[in-house]
Amino acid sequence: MLLVSTSSFRGYGLHKIFELVAQSEYDGVDIVLSLVDFDTMDTDYLLHLSEITGVKIGSITAFERKMDSKTLESIVEIALKLKVSLVNIYPPYRLDKDGAWFNDDLPNFKKRYQSIQFAVINVEPKTFLFFIPEYKDATLTSIKKLTGDTALHISNIDSGSGVDLIKTFTILGSSIVNVLLSDKTGSKEELLPGKGEMPLETLLIRLKEGGYKRHFTLKVDPKALGVGDDKAVLKRMADSKKFLEKYYA
Repeated sequence: MLLVSTSSFRGYGLHKIFELVAQSEYDGVDIVLSLVDFDTMDTDYLLHLSEITGVKIGSITAFERKMDSKTLESIVEIALKLKVSLVNIYPPYRLDKDGAWFNDDLPNFKKRYQSIQFAVINVEPKTFLFFIPEYKDATLTSIKKLTGDTALHISNIDSGSGVDLIKTFTILGSSIVNVLLSDKTGSKEELLPGKGEMPLETLLIRLKEGGYKRHFTLKVDPKALGVGDDKAVLKRMADSKKFLEKYYA
């Protein structure tokens, strides 16, 4: 399934986003929940948009900050109401008060709600004071073990850390159920596929050879997508789809 993240359209409202996706050849959207965009959590509204546009809601991405057990449960309720089977989860940010939900509650939710895949997203290896990781329990081996499902976020990979894209792919392996598709060069992240320096071609070929048949989600910077110019948005979405199909039919 080929989805596009609503975060790629920042600046548009959800109605406009659904209308644009309806004009594309994408299979649906990933709803990125936001603490300030309340419509992202309004299930009745989301179902209405899906019905009138014909656009499928393929996944949900949880809040990157301020998560706790209660919030996790509310996200699961949203997923169940929307009949979404994939929820993307970030590891806990170190400065957030509650981090226990990640190691304690998330595995239990995985067992309780077997219709939902909880894919843990790899995060950038940034640190405080040069040695304290910004995110807790966020090593590749840790996130792979937690629920058994991961989301490979390409722009969160720092090749300078010694763990490049292909090594990340090798470590996460069969746990990957979603590839957050973008490109990266230097400090510029979430570029359109093929506009950066990441070895996407190699990754896609290896995914195809390995029989990967799960999700891809285009997640790029709104400026890279051309938000504000509808024709540019649709063309760049189409170009990204063609890039994917060139190496992963």
